[in-house]
Amino acid sequence: MKKILLPFVLSTLLMGETVMAQTIEMIIGERAFAVDLLKHDAARAFADRLPMTLTFENFGSTERIAYLKQPLTIGSAPTATDPKVGDLAYYIPWGNICVFVKDFRHSEDLVPMGKMSSEATEALKQSGNQPVTFRAIKK
Repeated sequence: MKKILLPFVLSTLLMGETVMAQTIEMIIGERAFAVDLLKHDAARAFADRLPMTLTFENFGSTERIAYLKQPLTIGSAPTATDPKVGDLAYYIPWGNICVFVKDFRHSEDLVPMGKMSSEATEALKQSGNQPVTFRAIKK
């Protein structure tokens, strides 16, 4: 089995494919949604703080943002991305988490953190000022 997986993993990394590290949950009201986190220092720093409850607000019509109490450690995480709908990211200058509800242009100082489904993105878009909790998935 290892001999089969190793070429797949190597080819995935060499082709620039996104490597997800872990899946967490986003809870809005009574509904839970999976959020896949990327494999890098900033995403790990976010996951290490869980559980965490945030209140999101609209930032224009493109994203929903929520401020963290303390900045994330970026480490070797990428610091620029071309965000698409459903992308979870961290904006370095303001120290906020953001979820894109519309595609956006290439942005510097924006750390890609993960991805959520269209259903999760829509639920967050419609959540208003309702608290949103991120937590590790119970096993």
